[in-house]
Amino acid sequence: MRAYEILPDQVQLYARAGFWPDEFRCRWMQRPTEYFHVNWEDSLRIESPEVEVTEAGGKRFVLAEEIARCDFESFRGGLDATRRKQFALEDFVPGEDPNYSNEILTQASTLVFDNTTDQLIANCRLCLQDHVAAVYSISVNPAYRGKGLATRMLQRALTTLKGTYPLLRLYVMEGNVAESVYYNLGFKPGVQEIQKMYIPVD
Repeated sequence: MRAYEILPDQVQLYARAGFWPDEFRCRWMQRPTEYFHVNWEDSLRIESPEVEVTEAGGKRFVLAEEIARCDFESFRGGLDATRRKQFALEDFVPGEDPNYSNEILTQASTLVFDNTTDQLIANCRLCLQDHVAAVYSISVNPAYRGKGLATRMLQRALTTLKGTYPLLRLYVMEGNVAESVYYNLGFKPGVQEIQKMYIPVD
């Protein structure tokens, strides 16, 4: 049996019921939406993802495979991928994301392409979390890190959402190197959670 997103004042209650904490600790961060003037190099192409309806009536990203490749190259072997049990390329294919979104959140999401190679090198996808705009996933190909792409994708999101959503939230794991990017952009941390607790099997 597992319980998820345990707040600090709940940990002891769960522990008394026989639950053990998992090793991953996370926290929400959020900041008000705001207008930014975001500059992109001519070598980059910036798009919002497109969503299509599948034959079964569900929704999927038109570039789902390219997004999966970008996320796989960005996250593989990392703590977040381990926590989500994502080890192979197919584990990163986005499936349900568009079902928890809407037109403005899709418009505020970003795909960054290298014009030279036409490769998707970074993406930031937004979703709806308890009626609040939230970052579902943000990834940058390791070869393109250190160029401010994550910062600019978040600034683009904050700008596009201004006037529709007052806040943008994201969920960050303790020890994630991207935490400094979020702090520098003015995201304020909430309480730390133990991501999951479980009852061990003998």
